[in-house]
Amino acid sequence: MTQELVLMSHDGGVDDYLSVILLMTMDHIQVIGVSVTPADCYIKPAVSATRKILDLMGRSEVPVAESTVRGVNPFPRIFRRDAFSVDHFPILNERPEIRTPRASEPGQQFIARLLREAPEPVTLLETGPLTTVAEALDLDPSIESKIKRLVWMGGAQRAGEH
Repeated sequence: MTQELVLMSHDGGVDDYLSVILLMTMDHIQVIGVSVTPADCYIKPAVSATRKILDLMGRSEVPVAESTVRGVNPFPRIFRRDAFSVDHFPILNERPEIRTPRASEPGQQFIARLLREAPEPVTLLETGPLTTVAEALDLDPSIESKIKRLVWMGGAQRAGEH
């Protein structure tokens, strides 16, 4: 069975951490990387929590990048601070060190590089804003041909409308 290549990008909300966990359980998926955008989180604890979750899931080969592209409408601080809570979960802090690598380049460059280097088109799984993906496309428009499809969990289009 051939594994589908997936590159995940998220914005550090509680739902995103659960999505990372679920994605890591899928045998038909090969995750080539995860990028975190500072929109629904504070970026440092969100990247740390993501790396710790990958360690917990036995997937420490999957690199994690920190985007420097902010979400256009970041969540209020009360929601963004959940990243600190998740990063401090006892189960995520039982190991003396984090094994999952942190990419040296920003998330937008990380996405562009992974797409360029992928041996076949990649599915982008986005559970946050598209700002980091958009910036990656601005940096290198040629990577568009390496995107097989985009699976995006977006929020409300217009708050308050029914």
